[in-house]
Amino acid sequence: MDSSGDFASLPLAEPAPPSLVPDAVSHRPVFSVEVATAPRFRSLAAEWRRLVRRCAEPNVFMEPAVAGAMYTATETPLHVLLAWSRRGGEEAELVGVWLLVVGRPSSRLPIRTLEAPCNSLTFLGSPVLDRDHAVEALSAMLEAVAGNPTLPKLICANQIAMDGAVYAALVGAAGRRGFRIVEIERRQRARLDAPVAGQAAPASPVSSKRRAELRRHRKRLAEQGELRQISSRKPEEVSAAFQEFLDLEAAGWKGRKSRRGRAIRNAPPLCAFAQTMIVGLARDGCAGIETLRLDGRAIAMNIWLRSGRTAFGWKMAYDEAYAKWGPGSLLMEATTETAFADGTIDTIDSCNRDTSAALAQIWPERREIADLLIDVSPGGSLRGRLTALSETLFRRGRGVARRTYKTHVKPVYLRALARLTAEPRSGAGKQGKTDG
Repeated sequence: MDSSGDFASLPLAEPAPPSLVPDAVSHRPVFSVEVATAPRFRSLAAEWRRLVRRCAEPNVFMEPAVAGAMYTATETPLHVLLAWSRRGGEEAELVGVWLLVVGRPSSRLPIRTLEAPCNSLTFLGSPVLDRDHAVEALSAMLEAVAGNPTLPKLICANQIAMDGAVYAALVGAAGRRGFRIVEIERRQRARLDAPVAGQAAPASPVSSKRRAELRRHRKRLAEQGELRQISSRKPEEVSAAFQEFLDLEAAGWKGRKSRRGRAIRNAPPLCAFAQTMIVGLARDGCAGIETLRLDGRAIAMNIWLRSGRTAFGWKMAYDEAYAKWGPGSLLMEATTETAFADGTIDTIDSCNRDTSAALAQIWPERREIADLLIDVSPGGSLRGRLTALSETLFRRGRGVARRTYKTHVKPVYLRALARLTAEPRSGAGKQGKTDG
């Protein structure tokens, strides 16, 4: 595998003012950017780990294992922006990484854009930046895109945390270069924070009534057989457990035709990507699978990812035959109770799209996120304005359709279904009385 990568170095430091003395100029960092391939990024494992330790905001979906999975398991070209800082004669230091793919807006407007995150199985599009050079690194990245004739000049940066340092750096970098940012959609999702200093354990977000219910469910399940929670961490363990997870997910509601094959196993290209990504992350110590087993059989599985001091929820599945005992909720409770035990995790990001997910009912904290369109044409372009308008109208229309369905269509459908299923039984009862 070629590890040299295909990239163009773009020195982007502004010239020093004449008033500065030579010694001051020599100590000013110079920022440059590579537009690199996944193999090049994978060859920088040590530099990447150092960046994660000092980053402004971790993002597991920018890990080298994710880039490697895109490279080996899909035919989608990946552009890895690597920002470097060099001071005087010192060795260059990696200060920023952003994985981008060429795609089209969600409105399907026939315009090429750069997209982050990379696909439907990655849930956070923010670049990973050195906390001390966030604006400079991001400014260099945007300028590199603007100056590269082969790359689209519109970036769809989706699921960016509005309360994070990356968003602030993005606004600062765009303002510095005269680029335009448009907020397309804003929403919230659940997160769970570590306990404050001095607390022995995190305050439980679950009510006493809910905890009592979970205890009853656990007791009922334990009456069915041996109930155990198993943690898979080694790459070979994770690989085997992931195959089991795919089967469990496909056997449930996501695998039904009525759900249009949302189970990962039903989409072979995504399945290959997911397998490669999860095992690669496990090899780097960034993925694990929790399994609740009844007499050895998996009845709930939860896949968690990690980068730096943040954990990220990825996927969960459960056996619907045991749904009345809530095996998924039992496993989630056990996982969150131990997540902060060793003090190495500050936050768990649910990675849900919004607060309609189940975790929002039990996790009290919220993370506000936004989908952004960045136009790296100075002052903005007509193409950028057209795309922003199309995306905004499309998202609003989709939101209205979803709310209409949940508020009006679905209740009517469920009531009609209940009447249809009840009438035959009622009719049978009346006929029985007549016959009698």
